[in-house]
Amino acid sequence: MTTTVMRLPCSLVAACFALLLGCSPAVPSGPDFVVRVTTDKPFDDVIFELEHAITERNFRITGRNKIGQGLRERGYKNFPDLEVIHFCNLELAREVLLIDPGFIVQMPCRITVHSTINGQVISLILIPDNHHDERVNDFARRMNGILREIVQFALEEDLPESP
Repeated sequence: MTTTVMRLPCSLVAACFALLLGCSPAVPSGPDFVVRVTTDKPFDDVIFELEHAITERNFRITGRNKIGQGLRERGYKNFPDLEVIHFCNLELAREVLLIDPGFIVQMPCRITVHSTINGQVISLILIPDNHHDERVNDFARRMNGILREIVQFALEEDLPESP
């Protein structure tokens, strides 16, 4: 298993639109965080385990984008598996949106999985914790812990059956 944390710049396009419209972004500017891990488990097993971990933590899967499958259906026969899973917990969303309705820009949570020759790559976008309101930052840190638990569950090895 390999873990890589990458700092990606905030969306330049969003910042430009905010400037053009004369408003500030809903979330203060700063680095976003993407966590990527690789596993040698089969793609479908990773998806199944992520779904299980998401629902076990009282989140509801609100959508999915099966991009790899869609491209294969369009005729790109060897396109690898790529999937985006969107999920949300309405009570947790309510909690943070009562503090800052603009935080809706961070929702729903999403995890992606894509196949490479080295295995399946799970990518997680962490919630920024650089908000001007410390209550939102506390929420973000708590949510990031839950999101990391979901990914960690998918990485755990299944124990072999006893003889």
